[in-house]
Amino acid sequence: MKHILILTAVAGIVSMLATDAPAGGPRAKAARKAAYFADGHPWNGNYAYTQDGGPVALVTPPNADFTTAWGWGVTSTEVRPLWHQYHRADPGPAMFGEYNPYLPTPLYPSHTDQFGVYPVRAPWR
Repeated sequence: MKHILILTAVAGIVSMLATDAPAGGPRAKAARKAAYFADGHPWNGNYAYTQDGGPVALVTPPNADFTTAWGWGVTSTEVRPLWHQYHRADPGPAMFGEYNPYLPTPLYPSHTDQFGVYPVRAPWR
């Protein structure tokens, strides 16, 4: 009887610790770090999606922390942190004007970044 009571108490404590982190927990710290990094770096790369003429956001789940970029060749695969959060913003006139700052997809691409589709985390509710 004593062992069952101890096991029940331990199971209750473990289930309380396994719930979501509090507001100041590790998830909140990671979100602050991601926001800090995203302020100084663009969400896209140097290539444009061919059908749109500019980069396209591939919206991933809001709790995704990492993404994989694939390359054709030896040791060309990278696991990258996913810093940017999706929000609707004006892409600006450079995307639709005569001058396009983005490179087109090469005839023989060698990396997934060259397709012009870049992963971005979905917005939180």
